[in-house]
Amino acid sequence: MTIIRAVTLRNIMIILCILMLLPLGQKALGIKNKLQDVQEAGKLYAAGELIAAENRYRLAAANHAISYKEEEINARLAELAPITSIRSSLSRLSLTLEDQLTVKDFSGMMESYASLLSLKSKYMTPGGPYEAYYRRLSADSGLSDKMTAGFRQFKDEYLAGLAADSSKGADSGTGSDSTDSLKWSLLQIPADYYGGTAAKDKMLAASFKAHDTARLKALAAAGSFGPMLESALSMEEAYKNHSYTAPWLSKQVKESASLILNKDLDGSNITAFAGHAVDYRSYAASAGITSSKVLKLIDNSIARLLREGARHVRGGRYADAIRLYAELAPVQDTSKETAAATLAWNTAEPVRLLPGGEVPGSYSLTASVTDKYGAKVAVAGVDAGGKLVYAEMSGDGTVSTRTGEVIPGSGMLSALSFDEALSAYSEVPVVAANGGEADGRSTFTGYAIRPEGISLLFSFTGSSYELMAEDGSIRVMNTDLANGVEGRIAIFRQVNGAYEFSELYQEFTYTPIDATQLELFPYEKVTLSCDISIDAAGRAVAHSNGRYLLLQGEISQITGLATVNGQFENGYGTVETELGEESVPVFVVDSMGSLSLTPP
Repeated sequence: MTIIRAVTLRNIMIILCILMLLPLGQKALGIKNKLQDVQEAGKLYAAGELIAAENRYRLAAANHAISYKEEEINARLAELAPITSIRSSLSRLSLTLEDQLTVKDFSGMMESYASLLSLKSKYMTPGGPYEAYYRRLSADSGLSDKMTAGFRQFKDEYLAGLAADSSKGADSGTGSDSTDSLKWSLLQIPADYYGGTAAKDKMLAASFKAHDTARLKALAAAGSFGPMLESALSMEEAYKNHSYTAPWLSKQVKESASLILNKDLDGSNITAFAGHAVDYRSYAASAGITSSKVLKLIDNSIARLLREGARHVRGGRYADAIRLYAELAPVQDTSKETAAATLAWNTAEPVRLLPGGEVPGSYSLTASVTDKYGAKVAVAGVDAGGKLVYAEMSGDGTVSTRTGEVIPGSGMLSALSFDEALSAYSEVPVVAANGGEADGRSTFTGYAIRPEGISLLFSFTGSSYELMAEDGSIRVMNTDLANGVEGRIAIFRQVNGAYEFSELYQEFTYTPIDATQLELFPYEKVTLSCDISIDAAGRAVAHSNGRYLLLQGEISQITGLATVNGQFENGYGTVETELGEESVPVFVVDSMGSLSLTPP
């Protein structure tokens, strides 16, 4: 036990001694190194090797084994501080760049590149005192090589990404907007890493063009005309925001738009053409395009289509013209052309203005006029129920209709017409319906078309009728009054807005008759001699050949012997005679003359 303890204690002492000697050795070594660093730094400084001198002085300053020429060391390091700054800055940038390339941090790398440019601008001034030192320290750091490798890595990756997206867009008709960020990153990479400005411009233009045109072509091929234009505008705006011009965009849009528009026209798909033309005009306005082949194509095509519509109208193909104008309406105001075609159609086929007039056979008889009664077109028709229906179209295209009652004998009607003479006299349209009779005569029924509705104006039977403009009366030839009077000319006069029978027309003079013959000449103009007196009721009474007549009409203040002209209208009245109250004929006086010149 004693021996073991002794050995152990001895060993411990030896170990303790060794441990005490190690720091002494380290310190001695540190002293030696510092002395050597200071001496070598002084030689290098004297020899003008300032970079190596700065490194030795920096090592000596970091060695605290001994305090040796500290003032000299500090003075030299202060003098060589720019070299120290260059060395440390390059070292930090190199380490940071390695980390950024590892995680593919392009934005961070651009920041490092900006820091490198700032460092260069500070110490790489041509002819400056630190230019040579910066070059040597930069070369030693390998930073430029790392920067070059990094930009090449990002450039190749981004170009490959654009190429892949171009192929994807061409295959599927879609493109990813996220790939646009690749463009802006490629634009940020300095031209030196492309081999110069010209090389960069050529490479990026080729890549961007391939990518953009593939996307636009894919959209056009998919029929996405509007999205194609919107995509082009979006790309143009994005390029503008990055101070870059892409002339291939407008060129590709023109090619695709021309192809699609011509396809629309060749297929006579005017609706699609109009929609695409509207989209392109909107795109051109947004893009600031005032003149292009596509705009000319649109304008020329519209003009050609309008001429085609006019040919349809001239050829009576009104429906085709109106349909064409409707299809063009989104891109061209065709309201005037449509109104003109509609007017021409309604003028050629006025029945269309009537309710249901587009259906063949809806009206058995029709009549129409143009530019009369304040209307561009006016039409009357007899519908399936025998009713008279009237419609008119004003100058602005407004259509109004009115419906009357069932026309008497509508099933036997043979003609319908506007009576222009009566219309002019009545100052409203007058429509006359003719119906045949078994004896060869016709039944004439006339209607006045007033704003408030359709009203009966006349109804009589005869071979023909004529308006007498001087007094507004109507003469009906070969009349049938349904009271035994036939074959005579009847005169109808307007009473309370409608014509009523007034008298039979006598063409030359009044027929002289005796009072006893009066009933043989009903409604005929006759003249007779009589003795006129005034009864107790103040009425004029004529006495002739034993008969009494009650006088009415145009009676003057004449009594005694006289001649009276007028007609018997099958009317009777009562007068007081020597035989008492007596029923006597009523004679309607047109004129009278005294034979005795005896005043009343």
